[in-house]
Amino acid sequence: MKWQLTTGRARIMAPPELVWQWVSEPRGWLAWNPMIEDIVPLSIDSPREGWRFRIAFRLRKNKRQLAEAELVEFIPGERLVCRTTGGDLNPGGAILETYVLHADEDTTVLTHTVDLAQSKMPYLARFAVVFLTNVFNPNGALGHVRNLKALIEDGVPPPAIKKVS
Repeated sequence: MKWQLTTGRARIMAPPELVWQWVSEPRGWLAWNPMIEDIVPLSIDSPREGWRFRIAFRLRKNKRQLAEAELVEFIPGERLVCRTTGGDLNPGGAILETYVLHADEDTTVLTHTVDLAQSKMPYLARFAVVFLTNVFNPNGALGHVRNLKALIEDGVPPPAIKKVS
């Protein structure tokens, strides 16, 4: 079974360079992903491949989860892959989230996928997530990339992130 889900897809009226400014900075994800409550960098430099951080998020209303994350692929203007461990995942489990940007004339198509293959989630739990996502969000039209699209198209500038010195 395929454990990769497309959870968000949006055509954004902006060039990939602008969309990348939002996507490539995890500390700014709070502005457009309502599940994320906090990002604490563990790396002191700017985000790049190998950049690590702690993330606090809520998948369910009453359950805050803390996890460790690392940017495992970072291709400016094209692709970002984040590997998250911890939270409710079994020890050794990881979830890969991928953002892919594709220039299309004067717009950018942003696609967000989640790969559960390495999650070590019980088979039935993974199956339920895949099934429900395919039923309620089959083309990825819902989700947090929709929030990012609205911010960018409304002219909101990317968050100014204070660099740690």
